[in-house]
Amino acid sequence: MLKIYIAGKVTGLPENEVFSKFHNTEILLALADFKGVNPIKIVNNVKCEWSTAMRLCIAGLMQCDSVLLLPCFIGSNGALIESELAHHIKMPVFYNLKDLKEWRTTLATK
Repeated sequence: MLKIYIAGKVTGLPENEVFSKFHNTEILLALADFKGVNPIKIVNNVKCEWSTAMRLCIAGLMQCDSVLLLPCFIGSNGALIESELAHHIKMPVFYNLKDLKEWRTTLATK
């Protein structure tokens, strides 16, 4: 099963909103037969310093096959860093589930 890192804005948003959007995306990925890697679960500490959280998240990102960017990623320094890192190491980055599914199909036909 392909592991997909979920990237989006966390800092400055209400905890329940953050938990909800990452959790819901993780469920959508599971329903599409992907393993969603949720950075909220990776860090597992709302009081964690940003730099420490980023180190944990980047370590988690490195274990994945691709990245799914949530629409809110534009307003997030962390998600932008994760996206740039993925691009630099030639890890596929997607903006929606439809394109992610199409990518998986192309992998299966190779």
